[in-house]
Amino acid sequence: MRERSRRKAISPIIATLILIVITVVAGVMLYGFVSGFMAKTTSSTGAIAQIAIDSASVSSGGLSSGGQGATISLTNTGTTPVTLTEVNLLNPSTGALIATSTSLSQTTVNGGQTVTITASKFSLASGQSWPAQGTTVLVQVVTSTGSYAETSVVVGP
Repeated sequence: MRERSRRKAISPIIATLILIVITVVAGVMLYGFVSGFMAKTTSSTGAIAQIAIDSASVSSGGLSSGGQGATISLTNTGTTPVTLTEVNLLNPSTGALIATSTSLSQTTVNGGQTVTITASKFSLASGQSWPAQGTTVLVQVVTSTGSYAETSVVVGP
């Protein structure tokens, strides 16, 4: 007969307790990660600005006639103030950036307020030229939280 080894194994009760402790610690760590992630996600999505463009116009005039610019009437449909950061002109078929302006006549719109802003001093995107009169462009107004509103406009004189 074989001789039995004198080494003893861990008691089944101790092994069960160790597995329970490991499971509880892993569950607490997972809960902490998920609740922190959800709090961060909820706070960032809760801050989405609610703006709507009522009307917009884009001028193709040269620098001698007052320059190229955009006039936008928009409403803050939310209840908290919104900070406007830029106005972009986009190609309606590709979504490519044509020009952008951070020179806005007004940057803060209170909740429920309707304002008319003027964007000037546009910077053209690389390889782009100012859209000609009669061309359709998308006018996009961007807020400090990254939300935006856009509308389609035909470039005027």
